[in-house]
Amino acid sequence: MTEKENRFRMMQKIKSEQKKNTLTALTGGVPESVPCWFRDCQMLFVSPMGERPPLGETEGYDAYGVHLTASAAAGGAFTPTPTVPPVLRDITEWKTQVKFPDYDSVDWEAACAKDLAAQNLDRENKVIDMFCANGLFERMHYLMGFEETLCALYEEPEAVMELAEAIADTKISLIKHSLRLYRPDVFTFLDDYAHQDGLFMSLEMYREFFKPQLKRIVDAVHEEGVLFKMHCCGKMQDLAQDYMDLGIDALDPVMCMNDIPGMKEIFGHKVGIVGGLDVQNVIDNVKSTPKDVRKEVRRCIDSYAPGGGYMLYCASVNVRNQKAWEPDGVIGAMIDECGRYGNHYYKK
Repeated sequence: MTEKENRFRMMQKIKSEQKKNTLTALTGGVPESVPCWFRDCQMLFVSPMGERPPLGETEGYDAYGVHLTASAAAGGAFTPTPTVPPVLRDITEWKTQVKFPDYDSVDWEAACAKDLAAQNLDRENKVIDMFCANGLFERMHYLMGFEETLCALYEEPEAVMELAEAIADTKISLIKHSLRLYRPDVFTFLDDYAHQDGLFMSLEMYREFFKPQLKRIVDAVHEEGVLFKMHCCGKMQDLAQDYMDLGIDALDPVMCMNDIPGMKEIFGHKVGIVGGLDVQNVIDNVKSTPKDVRKEVRRCIDSYAPGGGYMLYCASVNVRNQKAWEPDGVIGAMIDECGRYGNHYYKK
């Protein structure tokens, strides 16, 4: 029995029909109804991860020594503080200039008990999704700057490969320590490789520097019996076959500038598509009305849900805005319309 077959077998033991439906779509199958991430999943916070300043702070240092500031333009997400010099000034000196989190020294049981006590997780009905920010490429440009990282791919390939491996080692240490205690259903690895019109780098460079290390991370998550969801914004459709090669279970936020039907043909029923919503023109557009949002939800379901393997989602700046979750808010309208239009979609 393959790892994937074993995970599907484990899924059949789940009593909640809501959770079973979500996991079916998430992993490429045909569900009873179209799930919505904002309704059917919950994000799991893991404090020792250290990918951002302590909870409640709007600025501060992460576990790698990078100073971050919450950005209003990004809906409160953290980005490197532009007025603070980068940690890594010379990639060939990464061994002396970069501080890596020491996950071996964390009291994981105490941290887990505290974190779970502070979160109202509905494990029976919702898919518990653990987000791990700042993957391989993202962590690299958080350390040394975006342009500098892209230049390093050409100028110092050996150092880039060494640093990518060291970052992957650190992520794998986090995975092995945390997943056995926090027990998420899904591990989401955030690592953006694309912009509005295509990839930040050539496919050849992605495959040389990052794909082998991503494979190690995917395998480490699967070894813990957890599903792996890849997060990659932008027009990243050229990576679809590579993600299949890695053995991922799902992909988000799959923005609408991608050929999503074409990607579904590549994925078959092996990888779930999580996304599709037009963030820039509808969801995060302040001029959009609830009617506009509902129309966009219906467009997504009609376009991407046929054949299953689809969950409604987007990486919206509204996620931290409580008003957006109200019935007439952006997310509230999205959830409601997904229920109205998607609950009986596969029974037509």
